[in-house]
Amino acid sequence: MELKVFKDTIATYGGRWETRLELPVETEILIPDYLPAVFKIVKCLIEPVVLQNRVTSSRWQTEGYLRCTVYYQSDEPGCRLYRTEQKFAFEKSVELPSGSYAEGPAQVWGEPEYCNCRAVSEHRIDLRGAYILCGAVLATKDCELLTSLADCGIEQRTRELGGLQRIAAEEKTLTAETTISLPEVGDSVLDIGGTFVLGSVALQTGQASVQGTLQLQVCYQPPESEELVVRQKEVTVQQTVEMPGASEEDLCIAWGKVLACTLTESEGRGEADLNITWKLHLEVWHTATRTVVADAYSTICQTQTVQTACKLLNQTADLAGHVNVALEDDLPDPEVTVKGCFVTLGAAVPTAVEDHEGKEQIRLCGKGTAHVFCADARGELTCYDKAFVWQPEGCWPGIPADACACAEASVTRVSSGKNGAQLRVELEIEVNGLLLQAAAGEALCEVELGEEYAEGNDGPALYLYYAQEGERVFDIAKRYHARSKDLVAANHIESDGKVPQELTTETACLLIPAAL
Repeated sequence: MELKVFKDTIATYGGRWETRLELPVETEILIPDYLPAVFKIVKCLIEPVVLQNRVTSSRWQTEGYLRCTVYYQSDEPGCRLYRTEQKFAFEKSVELPSGSYAEGPAQVWGEPEYCNCRAVSEHRIDLRGAYILCGAVLATKDCELLTSLADCGIEQRTRELGGLQRIAAEEKTLTAETTISLPEVGDSVLDIGGTFVLGSVALQTGQASVQGTLQLQVCYQPPESEELVVRQKEVTVQQTVEMPGASEEDLCIAWGKVLACTLTESEGRGEADLNITWKLHLEVWHTATRTVVADAYSTICQTQTVQTACKLLNQTADLAGHVNVALEDDLPDPEVTVKGCFVTLGAAVPTAVEDHEGKEQIRLCGKGTAHVFCADARGELTCYDKAFVWQPEGCWPGIPADACACAEASVTRVSSGKNGAQLRVELEIEVNGLLLQAAAGEALCEVELGEEYAEGNDGPALYLYYAQEGERVFDIAKRYHARSKDLVAANHIESDGKVPQELTTETACLLIPAAL
């Protein structure tokens, strides 16, 4: 008689492969004739705009540009701030180590490494710097597991393995248009940006429908005021994206990000056309459950088994919500006036921490910097940078290597001011996404039968065994090469027609019939 073996291949979590790419910047920025000459450079910011981001086969390709924004002051009286920018294109192709990877967009984040900016002349700025772009790619691992065994006196204990598998992921660059009131004569537009606020996401067969709102902000400085003023506009957007393999029962994660905005004067209407380029990110996760063989033995032959641990992702927390951050610090000059603030925000990544008992846990931590513009009594502007750490609520058991934060964060509200000699900045961060963690499940991947037991029919027909609380019926039967169903029947421990996995009595004397 031959042992019948049934197998299946399961795609499991293989970890996250991460890399850091240095994007150098070396450029000159020419000040247009319609802007005043440079007297003092107040602040230079480098931010990435990722237009293409895709993992295919064993390669990650990304391209876009670094937006280099320079805020400067002219020699005219008053605290007037001016802005100019330069786009510095980049394109990277990274060969991934041997293995299997989930196709689709990689997770991307980063931070400036350094930035040196100086005025070469009144109309020319020299910029040297570098940005560190980080990428994380989801790795997968195919595990061949036993799903069922039959014949040769085989006894098996099964278990269910369940987890989330990413079956589709898309990132689309989209455009939207609206109008906004024209800036007044003399207004100095300093920044046009915004955030995407998710309204709803619905899955249908093979596609996802997303509804949300683009909250846009135009930051400018009126001619009669030295304060930074923000004008807001909301645009409702709705988009349907093809997601092959998706069904209504699956889980969909969605977020968006405003990449760029362009303000164009519209003649004769008293309004300006606002063109928005934004990116929509979608991921579809399918819940898969498989029955596998956790342990097995033969009542006739010696049995050799090989066990393996496969990791499957499961949802740990819904990260959708708001994080409020309040920053306070002494101003370098207590006499300065706070004019306004910009914020650059980094992604929240899993970080190892310890609880009060010293056990390892994880929490999500992100970095950010508040760029606060201050003016002294002479009207000279200075940018004061205040670094901070922001954290969504929650702390979970585990290690960072088994955690996967599928989320995006954006700043939706900023206010700045001073209390005496102290700076105070308050901001609100909106987070969309999920925290997933990998849990390991043991299962058999191989089984091999050896020689028959020497005792055969000459061995004892009955054994006595004193079981302790919590011992499995299966494990006790395995020790004596007996059938689990015989042990259950002889001791009347069947419960509701099902064989119990564990004994619940403190101690019990069990009769162990030999297998026939």
